[in-house]
Amino acid sequence: MCVHPYRVGLPPGASAHAPLPAPDAPPPAPSPLALELPAEVADLEGWLVAVLRTTDPDRMASALERAEATAGTRFSPADVVAALRRVLSFELARR
Repeated sequence: MCVHPYRVGLPPGASAHAPLPAPDAPPPAPSPLALELPAEVADLEGWLVAVLRTTDPDRMASALERAEATAGTRFSPADVVAALRRVLSFELARR
């Protein structure tokens, strides 16, 4: 199964034989590929998480505006809003 390591907090390539990171360890940084707008709506949330985790907190509003506009070039407004709601409910809670 493919997962976004930065979303689940595991380093890329982690296996069942590797120890888990400490609970307070920061999640791995998203890769440059994760910052490219996906082709599939199923990957939209992962892309939004990557964008938010690589944005300085003082630039979050403009990053969200850009991400919404960029996603809207490929996905329906309903899909973009639904993904933003799911991602923001989690990402804002972890800050």
